[in-house]
Amino acid sequence: MTILVPPRADPNIACAVEGFNLSNTISGTRQVMTATVATPSVADGDVVVTVTAANMGGTPKDVTVTVANGDTVEAVATLLAAALADDDDVAAFFDITVAGAVVTLTRKTHAANDPTMALAVKTDASSTGVTIDDAIAVEGALATSCTITLTPEVSYAAPPAVVGVPQHIKDGGSSATTMTWAITSQSTAGVTITVTLDQAPGAGKTDTIVFNGGLIGIPAR
Repeated sequence: MTILVPPRADPNIACAVEGFNLSNTISGTRQVMTATVATPSVADGDVVVTVTAANMGGTPKDVTVTVANGDTVEAVATLLAAALADDDDVAAFFDITVAGAVVTLTRKTHAANDPTMALAVKTDASSTGVTIDDAIAVEGALATSCTITLTPEVSYAAPPAVVGVPQHIKDGGSSATTMTWAITSQSTAGVTITVTLDQAPGAGKTDTIVFNGGLIGIPAR
């Protein structure tokens, strides 16, 4: 909403005031692991894979994948994804998808990066020949900051001033206690506020930053 203050004022003293109700969140990044089936099956049998992830129930967890002679890498990947989804501990910890020969395991909640996360063939007693290559596709992370950008509708003659202070709304159990903020970018095209917490809210926690305030400045003429 844009208001000219005071109404019908002389153009030489008129100023523009704009109000904003904006928000952003501070949470983190969910870790993603891929398991690529590298070789097809050359015999009927069971392949046992071990899934390792910090804080997952039962870790390291063995999961059995039953394959048939002639199963392609794509077919084995589909069977692997189904076996992982059928395991209560693995399915409770990861979202599991498959595309071609690649099974993707995405942690359900954001958390700090887990360098121990892995999926590997443990035993192939039937000599099926199936091999799997695992990799961390996206590292997990916990965030401590976010930005909020105020984009004006008014054309200003100079960078407008910010009126108002962002508010920190904590998630239940959030570890963050204090908030600081600063204007990190300011021009006639917009103002960006960066909010930083003293520490990340924590695994699975999301804090919200709300800005109810405005911009005030001299309109361009």
